[in-house]
Amino acid sequence: MKALALAALVGVIHIHHAPSFDSDAPFQEVLSAASEAGLDFVVLTDHVDVAEPSVLPAAEHAGVHVTPDGPVLVIVGAEFGSRDGHVLGLGIDRSVPAQDRAGRDVIADIHAQGGFAIVPHPFSHGGWHDWSADFDGIEVQNNASDFTRLYGPLLPLHLARFAFDREAGLSRLWVRPTLELAKWDELLAAGRRVPGFAGADAHQNVSVLGLQLDGYAQMFRGVRTLCPDAPLEADAVLAELRRGTCSIRYAIYDARAAEARERRFPSGRVELQLDGGARLLELRNPPFAPSQSPPP
Repeated sequence: MKALALAALVGVIHIHHAPSFDSDAPFQEVLSAASEAGLDFVVLTDHVDVAEPSVLPAAEHAGVHVTPDGPVLVIVGAEFGSRDGHVLGLGIDRSVPAQDRAGRDVIADIHAQGGFAIVPHPFSHGGWHDWSADFDGIEVQNNASDFTRLYGPLLPLHLARFAFDREAGLSRLWVRPTLELAKWDELLAAGRRVPGFAGADAHQNVSVLGLQLDGYAQMFRGVRTLCPDAPLEADAVLAELRRGTCSIRYAIYDARAAEARERRFPSGRVELQLDGGARLLELRNPPFAPSQSPPP
């Protein structure tokens, strides 16, 4: 087994709460769950549908919050729905119009603010349709996509198993995202500088017979983003995310770390695999050349 990546900052990206049309969870529940999960930072990306640029929803929560378990940095971005699919905008101050616009135009508006654009859930929830667009990253793991494995005629059985043994249920959901990783390899092989990201896509809005399937606390402990040491400031953390120096950690499998086996791909990206590659402990970006690194 190869040495595991050591992280100084641990966070979760792609979180929705009450400003989003599909969540009514208050901000305090996000912050409390982040504190209890021992996170250093969270990235809010609430849905935005505006005709003119406007202040980001939840912008008032940006900054460091003191919690019982330590400081938590809240970074505020947004999720925009273009006609080519959804786009996460990070490192921006204002929302951009997106409805009925081409994805590449939304991305250009994000870049005009000095921000960067990530394609979330590229093969679910509408997917992504313009692979030549100038996006800066791709979600190679998304919790909401993973939860679609519960759907279908066996949903009642899956829910019963989930209620009886949630840990086992989650281990059946959090498996290797084969389709997303294949697309990532394709982009990297084509010379694209595209870091991979994990998206919690947490809404805390899925409840069946009183069973909360996507509680923040559960989502924040499952799959995380590990970043190198940096000041607990938005600009510093965003710079590490943008450079591709952060990795994805399936924290649900931390107890099995001694079993992990490293596999390096031609693109330079690395997987720490479990169960012969069926599951992952960690995903690492390739070592992007300095000439590929965007300005901080």
